[in-house]
Amino acid sequence: MKLKLSSPSRFMQPALLILTCAGAFLSTSCSTLEPKREAMSEEEVCTQLHSIIEAHPGEFTDYKTNKRVTRRMTIWDATVSFPEADDCQVWEWSDGLDNYFCEWKSDGINGAKADFHRAEGILERCLGPQWTRHKNPTSSGGEHTRFIKEGSKTVVSIRYFKDQYWQTVLYIGDKSNLNTPLQ
Repeated sequence: MKLKLSSPSRFMQPALLILTCAGAFLSTSCSTLEPKREAMSEEEVCTQLHSIIEAHPGEFTDYKTNKRVTRRMTIWDATVSFPEADDCQVWEWSDGLDNYFCEWKSDGINGAKADFHRAEGILERCLGPQWTRHKNPTSSGGEHTRFIKEGSKTVVSIRYFKDQYWQTVLYIGDKSNLNTPLQ
């Protein structure tokens, strides 16, 4: 008795069809998990920036979602209100002070430096001359710029530095929270 072998293509076609459908389903479902953000004009960014600054005395209430409690702070996901930032959060420190924080993750020093200078320029134009700019280097070779307004408890800070990787961070909150050592 002779066994007749089926051609491999007869079994491969359904398998390829199933894999193709599964791949299409996964790529479609993953892309809907994190919607792509619309590009914002500089005017829209300035409006958002001033709203966040105004929200500081009220603990950024309108920007908080998805509360997580850690040992040192409570963290909420926050509305990403700055162009190209990867992630924004509101942090409530154990001492009761709050800040709005955004991070840009970079592919190295050049990416972090470019993100920093782009954001620093937008901040300077949005905040205007009533905010004084103070600039200094970080210990890891980056830069740090703080914008301070006379009579305001709120500070706006942008810096790029290397911790585990090069990054740029935006901080809006109490001046006293910036007393930690800079990387």
